[in-house]
Amino acid sequence: MTVNPAKNHDSQKKAVRASIRAARDRIEARSRTELGEKLADTVLGYLRQSTGIVRKVAAYMSSPGEPETLKLLDALVDEGIEVFLPVCEPEFALSWAAYAPGVEFQRSSLAPVMEPVGPRFGTELFDDINTLIIPALAIDEQGLRLGQGGGYYDRFLPLIADSPVRVAAVVYENEFVPAGTFAVAEHDQPVDLVFTPEKVHQIL
Repeated sequence: MTVNPAKNHDSQKKAVRASIRAARDRIEARSRTELGEKLADTVLGYLRQSTGIVRKVAAYMSSPGEPETLKLLDALVDEGIEVFLPVCEPEFALSWAAYAPGVEFQRSSLAPVMEPVGPRFGTELFDDINTLIIPALAIDEQGLRLGQGGGYYDRFLPLIADSPVRVAAVVYENEFVPAGTFAVAEHDQPVDLVFTPEKVHQIL
């Protein structure tokens, strides 16, 4: 009997995703809010100490169950930083639109996420973006990412591989895991940083 390695990897990833989602669902709303506030403090603390002036950041609006990012987005704007959020496009592409408190959002027709309404920008935006903050279900110690399975970031990250942007993923502290915890593919690109509510992990 021949075993398909790709199928085994998919099954393993599916099981890990289900386990993490179940654990996230058990976090109480009050704790989720407090962790979102801590995340904002952690990320801002890192950006304030990082080399160079941070003028633009690309991030995302968290979906239910994910570490909350609304406090972070508003805190970035309060710091005078321009913030851009992803918009799902056909064929699993991403464009980017500006965020500010009070901006109109609409539900994506392509994915279960909320997107800002406004002019859209492509990869040229990342010529002067300092940091890209992306969602994840888990990140291993090598910086490899387990996403939700949609494939949008897997397709987007190679497009900006030659830009100066630092890629950071957001997870809870217990979701920063040892290498080998979940299956990875040869084409998977590691992130540079991991932001949790408690600390910043730099991938060496």
